[in-house]
Amino acid sequence: MQNTTLEELKSWRRHLHSNPELSKQEFETTKYIREELESMGLEYETPLPTATIAKIKGKGDKYIILRADIDALPINEQNDIDFKSNNNGVMHACGHDAHTTMLLGAVKELLALSKDNKLNINILAVFQPSEESFGGANLLIYKYDFDKYDIDSAYALHINPDFKEGTIASRVGPIMASCNEFDVNIKGKSAHVGIRETGINAINASIQVYNQFQTIPTYDLDSKHTNIVHIGYMKVGEVMNSVAENGHLEGTIRSYNMNDIEIIKDRMKKICKGVSISTGCLVDLVLREGYPAVLNSDRLIGLAQAAAKKSDAEFILIEEPYLLGEDFSFFSKLTEINYSFIGIRNESLGYTSGLHTPTLMLREEALVYGVDYLVEIALSFK
Repeated sequence: MQNTTLEELKSWRRHLHSNPELSKQEFETTKYIREELESMGLEYETPLPTATIAKIKGKGDKYIILRADIDALPINEQNDIDFKSNNNGVMHACGHDAHTTMLLGAVKELLALSKDNKLNINILAVFQPSEESFGGANLLIYKYDFDKYDIDSAYALHINPDFKEGTIASRVGPIMASCNEFDVNIKGKSAHVGIRETGINAINASIQVYNQFQTIPTYDLDSKHTNIVHIGYMKVGEVMNSVAENGHLEGTIRSYNMNDIEIIKDRMKKICKGVSISTGCLVDLVLREGYPAVLNSDRLIGLAQAAAKKSDAEFILIEEPYLLGEDFSFFSKLTEINYSFIGIRNESLGYTSGLHTPTLMLREEALVYGVDYLVEIALSFK
């Protein structure tokens, strides 16, 4: 970093960390980001109430996208720090405060390079809302006319406590999974347990749906592929001495392969139809479209590796992708993408907690590598 200080990174990150906001509610976060951009003398566009796109002029007509997500999670923070979340039950437990901080730092650095006529690519710095809920990236891409730009590629960083400070990790192809959700609503018929033959048992149907869904990855899909059909919530029945009338199951599908997802959905529909026939219950499957898999371009991996090296970071080529969801995948509608992790693990300080936990913590010093990396990505274009 040449123009951004560590103290600025700390100030940005700790303000954001202290004032987290949930998806679709990031109004104060957005106000703060825009004020910081204004203080740098940078204009921006506001395609959504909580989305901000700043443009940094370089040479030529081509653009790259640098993206940070800004929303927090409904988690009650347990860290004993003086910049602990001020919003009870809300926490930046996925590190979006760090992502926003790194992009603000990169914007300040790139703006200085632009003024010195040293930037050979145009930049769209995208501060994106609602990654944790309905896929704010998809809505942003729908609302904003990205087609007016000649976009070469898009980049995003995500903190990761699996990797130590001073590392950048990435891979070619799938790095994050497609994430889809589903509900199963079951309607039987209530009856007193003493005359249970007059009822239709929703528990029986619920158990059959649960058990048969678990067999899909094993018997319906290529065993070399990694797929998950997970039911994490089930509520069935009303009282102990009656035949259960109602059942409700909720779950998620995770996969890297879009063909596998279609097979999974087809099998789920057939299973629900079969269970309905065999039990007499009404079995209604509701499939909710989520995030596609994040598929990294092979063209950009060398650029990412070189940028990491120039940032004095260790580059790690990940062998296996993560079965986590991430809406940066929607940027693939616009251009080739690279999604990489920046390590924040610090064993000596005990900063080893995972993402989406109430004790996730990092040092801002680790974010310097991320700022430099994003700058080096831009400087890679000659």
